[in-house]
Amino acid sequence: MKIWNKRLSTLCLASMILVAGCGGGKQGADTPAQDNGAKTDKKITYDMFFSLGIPEYPENGGEAKAKIIQGMEKAGITNVDFKVSLMGSEYTTKLNLLASSGELPDFFGVDTTTLTQFIDQGLIMPLDDLLKDAPHLMKVIPKERWEGVTFDGKIYAIPSGVREEPFNSPNTNGLLIRQDWLEQTGLKQPTTLDELHAVLNAFANNDPDQNGKKDTFGLGGSKTSQFNVVFGAFGVNPYFWTERDGKIVKGFTLPETKEALAVLQQWYKEGLIDPEFPVMEPKQFETRVTNSKVGAFEYDAFSVDPKGATLPEALVKATPTAKLMMVTPPKGPDGKMGYPEVNPYAGGALKSISAKTEQPEKLIQMLDWSVSDDENGGVNLLTYGEENVDYTYDKEKNLIAQTSTYSELYQKGFSNPVRFVQVVDRRWTNDNVRTALETASKDLIKNELWKAVPAQLDYPDLENKLWLEYFVKIVTGTWSVDKYDEFVQKYYQQGGQEIEKQANEEWSKNK
Repeated sequence: MKIWNKRLSTLCLASMILVAGCGGGKQGADTPAQDNGAKTDKKITYDMFFSLGIPEYPENGGEAKAKIIQGMEKAGITNVDFKVSLMGSEYTTKLNLLASSGELPDFFGVDTTTLTQFIDQGLIMPLDDLLKDAPHLMKVIPKERWEGVTFDGKIYAIPSGVREEPFNSPNTNGLLIRQDWLEQTGLKQPTTLDELHAVLNAFANNDPDQNGKKDTFGLGGSKTSQFNVVFGAFGVNPYFWTERDGKIVKGFTLPETKEALAVLQQWYKEGLIDPEFPVMEPKQFETRVTNSKVGAFEYDAFSVDPKGATLPEALVKATPTAKLMMVTPPKGPDGKMGYPEVNPYAGGALKSISAKTEQPEKLIQMLDWSVSDDENGGVNLLTYGEENVDYTYDKEKNLIAQTSTYSELYQKGFSNPVRFVQVVDRRWTNDNVRTALETASKDLIKNELWKAVPAQLDYPDLENKLWLEYFVKIVTGTWSVDKYDEFVQKYYQQGGQEIEKQANEEWSKNK
């Protein structure tokens, strides 16, 4: 069955640029190609291509390559070499050019849309038989993640993995609140929408920074903000597929979304939300935070540590008493709550093997070793470098202390460029960050379907433009909340009905 009936030729034939080939698993000159799956043990070099903009990584793999190969040999994986190529913003364009020229790399990152296109073109190898000999991959990758990369009963990509510690959940974002402002205004951490409303009101009107001016807002954001915490209090996320009456529907078509919009419009009218959020760039928003103009905003859990990221470091530098805390998502009127779960297939997390790759069973061995933390496993080496040189490990505290910076690791040839399969591993975090990460991950709004369907490419403006227009104009009071009903009608009339139909067909396959 064809998964896609069109598109790849449209995407790729526009360019006649010749791209240097990097596929096919390069073997020695005296090594014949594999015949009918017969295994050989001749030396092979696997070409790998990942969506990463890391200029420090050396083209030849740096000093780390010999150590990595030595580590594989110690684990019994011999006659294997690798070459990693990286590209930033133009990654997808380059990958499509490689595909159109028949020169896909052996192992490469894909998004869900490209994955389905390449499967339809016969460019990607099914992995089911190979994964039978990959126990560490199967252990570290959650079972449900394989569903999103299974088409017509076959697995075509390797998702990212997750270590078992609770602070390793992929979810990192939630509502951060200025704890020092809470203390200043005499309030406690909000647990309901009503309590959050009271906190935001105090932040906007009770001079929490004690400068004698009314120049602060309760809730901040930028033009990319959706205020997920409010929608979560009604049990929905606008962009997620939600099960209702035996089928799935988009969150922004549900009546709960209208209720959330009504709350946001009221808060905006009361001056609790930064009025410039619809036109504010993310960097401008961060400046608002640094200058203590907003008391609550959605951001990542690492920001509770002043030394953990640029934003909190700049905030504490400007206001030494500032302290951020991650709060449990507040409950709505019916007791619903949650932050949206993170897309497990986004950000280059999916990796596929070219249909032309030779000795794929050896490549799978290599990938399986790369996520193993057994005695001869490779996960610590690839991620953190050499123990007692680039990092130390406190087993009792389960704490990794990095002595080499990421830039230094990249220059050596370690860390993200050679983390062939991404595994969430935050053993380097302190207790405060771990607590915040667990808070951000405990109560989640789930998405019933992460796979893209063809109709979503046919009607991209329904989410990217139509919903955003109604969202902004309703929240800011330009339109009444009742205008939301018009949005739902337009969505279905302009292509949403077909999107929903295809999504349910795909969803029903995995029920």
